[in-house]
Amino acid sequence: MHFASTLAWAYPVDQVVQLAKQSGLSGLEIWAEHVWFHGTDPNKIREANRDQSINLTMHAASWDLNISSLEKEIREGSVKQIRNSIKLADEIGADSITFHPGRLTLPQIKQEIYEAFMMESIFTLIETAKRYKKTLSIELMEVKTKEFVTAPEIMNRLIASFLPELKTTFDVAHISEGTPQQAFAQLINVDKVHVSDNSRAQLHVPLGMGILDRNMLNEFISINDLPVVVEGFDASESLNWWNHNLHYLKSLEMMKGVPQ
Repeated sequence: MHFASTLAWAYPVDQVVQLAKQSGLSGLEIWAEHVWFHGTDPNKIREANRDQSINLTMHAASWDLNISSLEKEIREGSVKQIRNSIKLADEIGADSITFHPGRLTLPQIKQEIYEAFMMESIFTLIETAKRYKKTLSIELMEVKTKEFVTAPEIMNRLIASFLPELKTTFDVAHISEGTPQQAFAQLINVDKVHVSDNSRAQLHVPLGMGILDRNMLNEFISINDLPVVVEGFDASESLNWWNHNLHYLKSLEMMKGVPQ
C-alpha cells in the first residue's frame, strides 16, 4: 500500500520516507510541490530510501497549472513545471509520474480548442519522459467547473494518440456519476489507483470518515496488481490523517506484521 506524501505535509519528504518505512508501507507517492515547498535535497530522499524498500512514485506539480490554458505563457509554464517534476522523479528514483489534464479557461470557448492545446502539451511531456525513461500517467478528474477530462470515454479518446506510452491514473474519489467500479472498468491503460473517502463538503478525506461505500473502498484497496495510493492533505504536525488511514488499513488486515 502506498500513501501520498501530502498526508504528512508538515515534514520534509526524506522524513516522510522514513515514516513510510516505520508504518510498514510498500510505497510512497511523492508530490513535487511537497519537495519544493520544504526545499528538500533530492539526494536526501534517495538516501532515505537507499535500501529501496519503499516503491516511489511521483505526483507532478498541478497546483496553479493548466496545460490547456488559452494563455500561451501559462500553458508553457505549466508544461515546464511538469517537466521539472519528471526530472525530480529521476533524481529521487521514482518511475511513474501522475499529472493532471488541462482545464477550460473560459467555458464559453469550444472544448476542441483546449483539447488541441492539451495534446501539444502532452506530446512535449512524453518526449521528456522518454528521455528519462519514465512512465507518464494522466489522471481522470472530478466533475467540477472548468474540468473536462472527467469521464472514461473522454480520457480514452484523448490518450488514444499516445498509446501505449501514456498511462492513466484512476481516482476513486473523483467519480460522482455512475459507480467507481464501472468507471474503472471502462478506463484504459491504468497503471495506478488513488483512493480516499469523500465528505459532502470535501474530496479526499481519510478512509472511513466520509460518505463513500465501505465495500467499494475496500474493493479498490484490495487491488494487488497496481500501486494503490491513499490520498489526502494534512498540513498539521499531528499526522492525524496518516495515522487514521493506517489504522483503517490495519483493521482490514492490509498491514499484517506491522506493530499496532
